[in-house]
Amino acid sequence: MNYSALDTLLSGQKYLLLQGPMGPFFRDLGNWLETKGREAKQVVFNGGDWFYRRKGKSLSYQGTPEGFGAWLAATRSAWPFDTLVCFGDCRPLHQAARRWAQAQGIRFLVFEEGYLRPCFITLEENGVNGFSSLPREAGFYLQLPDTGQVRINKIVPSFWIRARHTCIYCIMTWAYHRSYFNYNHHKKLSLRKEAYCWIKAGWLKIWYKLTESRNNKKIKSELSTKYNLVILQVFNDSQVTFHSKYKDIEQYLHEVIFSFSIYAPAEQHLVIKHHPMDRGHKNYKKQISLLAKKYKIRKRVHYVHDLNLPELIHHSRSVVTINSTVGLSALIHNKPLKVMGNAFYDITGMTYPKTLDEFWIDEFIMEQTLFKKFKSYLINKAQINAVYYCKDLSWKEMLSLVEQEHITR
Repeated sequence: MNYSALDTLLSGQKYLLLQGPMGPFFRDLGNWLETKGREAKQVVFNGGDWFYRRKGKSLSYQGTPEGFGAWLAATRSAWPFDTLVCFGDCRPLHQAARRWAQAQGIRFLVFEEGYLRPCFITLEENGVNGFSSLPREAGFYLQLPDTGQVRINKIVPSFWIRARHTCIYCIMTWAYHRSYFNYNHHKKLSLRKEAYCWIKAGWLKIWYKLTESRNNKKIKSELSTKYNLVILQVFNDSQVTFHSKYKDIEQYLHEVIFSFSIYAPAEQHLVIKHHPMDRGHKNYKKQISLLAKKYKIRKRVHYVHDLNLPELIHHSRSVVTINSTVGLSALIHNKPLKVMGNAFYDITGMTYPKTLDEFWIDEFIMEQTLFKKFKSYLINKAQINAVYYCKDLSWKEMLSLVEQEHITR
């Protein structure tokens, strides 16, 4: 089996790198591409990008998203790149780049957080998540030949390295905001506040580890297989705003808690899992408590932050999500899964097809053969066995391991 995601990454010759994850990843990516005989230049949009730029091999863009297509055309006239690369496809600048690339027939590659975490990152051509070109028909996967197990290197992402780079990036973006006065961050959040939230998140990570042990014991013992796990996403996640009917997480919470209160059997519970990257930004305790009280299910609703996610899924009865990639983890654990938004893995035979109200009482069994073939195709086509923030290995070292596995297949 060819390692298609890696082949996709290396199929160009001249790469223009747009905005990457906060930190040095795109700088490292550009350097690695050059070791493979490619050329790469990086675009700087703000002070954070400037701090992590490829020195001597970067271009500055100080215009608006509306003018970005014309700038790309002028840049290509001077330096004929054949591939655009970005992280996330919902940012205004990246949407403008995507439209321009499609009109010009230029390859548009998108990195994203791993669909299968924690040991993978995502790379797809033309779009990710709701814009993914992965087939959504069960028949496509069922006709694929059986493949062997893919060896996965256990590469662990570091929260602390991510937090450090995020704080530095935000501080530098704020410090140089006058030089990039047209730049508006896609998350619509004060960059000083963003840095503060990540510092706060570090302290809360320690706090929750100390205070949630009681919840952990209860969930793994008396509530085991009796609760439905509700997954929360980041409050300003583009997968919610672009690829679901919800305007925010609060609206999703209200629908789920109300439906559960009316239709779920009395012996069932809800365990609501906060998103770890939202730890310093949001807390839904007050809203969840008010809703649980309003619908008279206070003793059946539990809100947790930093409990081990695989264990939470393992002990659950079922999982509900908007379109988080945690849904894939639920499928790996063979749990009934209800998807409330637009997700590339929401495929007949893999996910629950009827309404949320019916989900609480129905029995649903996933087609194991279908999911096995889907997962193998997903890993091969869209996943790279690496992480963006690693304590022990550089990007070059991680990709070296991937290439070794690629050669031995």
